[in-house]
Amino acid sequence: MKVFYASTFSGVHRAVNNILDAADWKKLLPRNEDILVKINLTWDYLRPGVDTSPWVVEAFAEKVKNHVGRIYLGESSQILVNATRAYSITRMKDVAERQGLIWHNFSDNRWIRKEAGDLRFSIPEICTKMPVVSIPVVKTHYRSVISVAMKHLYGCLDDNRHNYHYRLADYAVAVNSQIPVVLTLADGTVSLEGNGPKPGIPRQTDFLAASTDRIALDYSVAEVMGIDPLSVETTVKGNGVTGSYENLENVCVPPLSQRPSFSFRKAAPNFVAKVERKIRGNKEQNKPGTDSPFIGIMKIGAKRWYNLAYYLFGQNREAKQFMKNNVYGPQWMGQPEKPLL
Repeated sequence: MKVFYASTFSGVHRAVNNILDAADWKKLLPRNEDILVKINLTWDYLRPGVDTSPWVVEAFAEKVKNHVGRIYLGESSQILVNATRAYSITRMKDVAERQGLIWHNFSDNRWIRKEAGDLRFSIPEICTKMPVVSIPVVKTHYRSVISVAMKHLYGCLDDNRHNYHYRLADYAVAVNSQIPVVLTLADGTVSLEGNGPKPGIPRQTDFLAASTDRIALDYSVAEVMGIDPLSVETTVKGNGVTGSYENLENVCVPPLSQRPSFSFRKAAPNFVAKVERKIRGNKEQNKPGTDSPFIGIMKIGAKRWYNLAYYLFGQNREAKQFMKNNVYGPQWMGQPEKPLL
């Protein structure tokens, strides 16, 4: 299975155009049919590398919009994150308005029940109604080692998914098996290393990766990140189920001549995760947890902690400095990419 790589050093739009052509995108996206683009809106605080970048989504939309029908942008809220707020804060809303995209918060719409093996869960109905294009951001994750293709679809699980962490890899594989992703376009323009998926360290990495095979893509991108692909449980458990890393072929799209190579800092649990682990205890679980009446207090406390940490520990200041000095900075301020001369 092929995994394509393109450099964004000479422009995001050019890279998206080239990598989609290499992947033969018109054979993947039916003409005049609606599509869903699953994006990552993990945090409703602005920090490049945490959420899918607006420029990649805009470049994708410009490339395909005259071929497909309507383009929906989808993501769900989390127990600590309002996806619609993140949609606005990350300036993804600006892209949607320029390109005529339709915002679809999974949490506010219909879910349907699914079963996979011994697991029962719900997924957004829209994911079963049209082809899905997945655009995750490349980052480390303290629960799943990396978050790229497979972990990205964990956001298509119902809003009880924080109680599925005891078998995260199993649920991630299960939900991936239920959603018809025709193409994954991994956003490595600004990646995240360290304590992802939220307050990690933004890192300019200047690449895109694309594949029709989610397992092959995760295996390959893990290598790019300097992480052992077989240390990623979702890759190991998903092999042969939602894709395969056997016979993997890496293809560099010109002018890129070789795959990027980095050494990412791995993630460790942040303060909120450590508190959650203490409260849940270390005993083995054999079924999903449930939200006790105490969860509301925990939620308020965790939200206040994230808000305090964002400003007290300089994460807000770092984000602003990054946007000021980085070539991708304007995207986080709602500006389209300037055309190359």
